[in-house]
Amino acid sequence: MNFKRENGNLKIIVSIIIVILIVIIGIVILNLTKKKPVETIKQDPYEYFTLSSLDEKVGVIDKTGKEIIKPEYESVYIPNQSKDVFVCFKDESNYSILDSNGKDLYQEYNSVYPIVISDASLEMEKNVLSYEENGKYGLIDFSGKKLTDAIYDEVSSLSNKPGCILARKDGVYGVLDSKGNTIIDVKYNSIKGDEYSSAKDGYLKTGYIVSEKTNSGIIYGYIDYNGKMLISPKYELVTRVLEYDEDNIYLIFMDHGKKGVIKNKKVIIKPKYQAINYYNNSNVFVVNRNEKYGFFDSTGKEILKAEYTSYSIAGNYISVKKDDEMRLFDLHGNLVNTNTYRSIIGTNNPSYFIAQNENGYYSIISKDVQIDDKYTNIAHAFDNFFVFTTEEGKSGILNIYAGIEVEPEYDYIIVLDNINALEARKGNEVDIYSKKIEKVLTMKDAVVQNVNDNYVSIYSNSELNYINKDGELVKNTEVYKDSKLYSYKDENDKWGFKNGNGDIIIECKYDVVTELNQYGFAGIYQDGKWGVIDENGTIIVDPIYEIETYYSPKFVGKYLLEEQESVYCIEVEKKKK
Repeated sequence: MNFKRENGNLKIIVSIIIVILIVIIGIVILNLTKKKPVETIKQDPYEYFTLSSLDEKVGVIDKTGKEIIKPEYESVYIPNQSKDVFVCFKDESNYSILDSNGKDLYQEYNSVYPIVISDASLEMEKNVLSYEENGKYGLIDFSGKKLTDAIYDEVSSLSNKPGCILARKDGVYGVLDSKGNTIIDVKYNSIKGDEYSSAKDGYLKTGYIVSEKTNSGIIYGYIDYNGKMLISPKYELVTRVLEYDEDNIYLIFMDHGKKGVIKNKKVIIKPKYQAINYYNNSNVFVVNRNEKYGFFDSTGKEILKAEYTSYSIAGNYISVKKDDEMRLFDLHGNLVNTNTYRSIIGTNNPSYFIAQNENGYYSIISKDVQIDDKYTNIAHAFDNFFVFTTEEGKSGILNIYAGIEVEPEYDYIIVLDNINALEARKGNEVDIYSKKIEKVLTMKDAVVQNVNDNYVSIYSNSELNYINKDGELVKNTEVYKDSKLYSYKDENDKWGFKNGNGDIIIECKYDVVTELNQYGFAGIYQDGKWGVIDENGTIIVDPIYEIETYYSPKFVGKYLLEEQESVYCIEVEKKKK
């Protein structure tokens, strides 16, 4: 009896252990098979560049300037500039795929093709290639490993979703990731990326708009970036609100010819409207019904009914027109004032907006302050500062609380990209004002150019300066923290290079120089011609290049680096010194 009871307990314990193991195995399998979003590949600096020779042939160099593929091809494409895989065309129909040793790759496959993302920029998928077998297509990686069998009628880059592959089979579509795994089953009439991207994540959180064909027409649904069905196909139209930069997904949908809004899976604005637009600065949806406008907040709460004939939104305010009267409401639907304006323009600060009156003059309005004058233009700079233009066409800087900070004496004033600083021009002279509206720099014939997201360079043929995000002057040793050489100028206005310890590496003998770029090369300018040095101060090319460029040139070895719609290098014709 005792043995039987112990045996029974043992069976129960074993059963429990088996159940636990099954659960654990299931969790492991789930984690292994869980669909992960496809991350955007960032390539900076590049490892390889196409090289255009003087005789208009194309080859490849690496980031040290070393020739990898001789420039003897009509065109060369580098799908991934960190991989030594080069698609080299002898003519339009004959090409080879070579590595850095000139080896012909992927010979075990019948035909291998790069997958083009954009024809305009010649951008290609950076992890996968397609191959053909018996008229069908599959995927391989850059090492030649087969990722999928050749079972698809077509494989292509998914629109607005780099890193994802659109696969067509038997007239329907699915999506594969860059390892050949299925993100979306091959069963939809159409699939496209929703066009969402953010500065933080790039295309990582781009979702998918899918469609199915029914007897009554095409219906649309939505799948999020993880491959999870958010809305099954049932609507006549689905678009994503692109400006909403949070994890919440807002979708505008059409049902029986009328539009509404879905937040994630919940309908927050019922489909009763001909049109719906979203204003991200104010977090407001504007609806249109029978040519009358109304307003909802992002929770779906109605702010103002659809009864206004025109509107404008600025920050925390909504200006509307009804029965030829203009009214101003806050975002809670409270009436603020009834002044008449032709238009209201939003600013980066939701507390302020810019209004234009019936005579074309601009005002600055907030809850506490209203500034009216005969300004022909006003633009918000940052914080409490605005750039204004007078009837005489001159620009100055205004503090909404303290009045005019900089008198209107400039031809124009602009806010620098991503920097809290102002560029003010008068003739050929440039003044730079910091975030505190202090003049930190004056330079003639200056070029203002972003170095990166945190610094801006201001330079001319004889000067070079840098400012940070607040417009404060900083040294080049701060801007290029990891550089081996830094430019410096002596009392004779000649330029040379020092190392990080301040030791002179190249004496000041040049008219102007550039800083070392991310590839370890700098330009040296003398007597109207450019040359190149490397990070050790070794001269790669004496100043013999005559280069017409508005910006300071960049070099990779002895070649000129071009950064336009695509990044590539060109051979420069040598002129005698």
